[in-house]
Amino acid sequence: MSGKPIVGMIEMQFVMLLFLLGSAIILGLGLDAGEYSWLANVLAGITGLLLFNLYVYIWNENHHQGLNPILTAQFGKHLGFIISAVYAVYFAYIASRVLNDIVHFINSTLLHNMHPFFIKFTIFLLIIYTYSKGLEPFVRSAVIFGSVTLLFLLLIPFFIVLSSNFHIDYIMPFHSLDVTKIVKTVFPTLITFPYGELVVSLALLPFLKEKKSLSKGGSIVIVISTFLLSIFSFLTIGVLHPDLAKSYSYPLVTTIEHIGLIGFFQRLDILAVIIFMIGCYFKITVFTFASIFVAKDCMNKWKVNNNSLVSTVFLAIIAFSYLYSDNNSLHVKIGLELVPFLLHVPLQIVVPLLILMITFVRGKFAKLPSK
Repeated sequence: MSGKPIVGMIEMQFVMLLFLLGSAIILGLGLDAGEYSWLANVLAGITGLLLFNLYVYIWNENHHQGLNPILTAQFGKHLGFIISAVYAVYFAYIASRVLNDIVHFINSTLLHNMHPFFIKFTIFLLIIYTYSKGLEPFVRSAVIFGSVTLLFLLLIPFFIVLSSNFHIDYIMPFHSLDVTKIVKTVFPTLITFPYGELVVSLALLPFLKEKKSLSKGGSIVIVISTFLLSIFSFLTIGVLHPDLAKSYSYPLVTTIEHIGLIGFFQRLDILAVIIFMIGCYFKITVFTFASIFVAKDCMNKWKVNNNSLVSTVFLAIIAFSYLYSDNNSLHVKIGLELVPFLLHVPLQIVVPLLILMITFVRGKFAKLPSK
């Protein structure tokens, strides 16, 4: 979607940080790799760095346009329209999945007796209100919320290490390196969630002011996110044990619940709750904005009423959020076993690689001397 550049690099970096850490840090990534979960996170971060720079390359080579114009230019009018529509639905579906994540989280940790409908409805009203205020206030707020999140994320490791519940013997000594286990943990789940989800940025980047510094600025955020995710997976294993950590729904919350310093610092799990709620809010909103922008571009030539289109996207998110919403185990299983292969890999990796190949071949032909 074309638009006036209104987003600064610092603001974009904080949005990316909250987007990447969002639900990922609380759900505990890579714990299937046991004591090597930190290594799995490092490898996923390196791959994520390559993937993000692939998106940046595609964006730069396509004149800093939005996702729909890029797809239309590379795949043609009809196929480009179909793929764009798939992306709009995909972004709405992922927004609905994150919405379900936060509803289940609040229901299981804070409001045990409240019906999920009221929690979902309240959060959804907040997302609608945010959209009504526009993209600019939303990304500016990321600086404040991102700073608070970073402060908490820097404090929590100190509390964990200083408590008596961190067991270095759970981490050391390293047993024989199980490469197969690490590779299975990294691909595709750990690469596509959260790093591959940055494909959504292609729908928002036209609003960025400092286009030349995107690769460097975004890469710094990915390095910071990888570091934090690796540290927290290391600490989680050190507190909960490699064989038990992956059995918890919210490993970091359980880890922090074990912290108690000199009888004064108690119930620090509230920090994890705040981090999770802020991260999920930003993630849902980013996917919602992206879905609406791509849908608007798709329907542009038919002069579809904007309010009707936006309402349709919101209704789609709500409708998707009721798929398997009553069964959190099934919701998680689908998210870990089906969504990465059926949706994430094709839309986060395969389509961008096809765009890269088409762009490269066209560039080669363009350089050939005309007869």
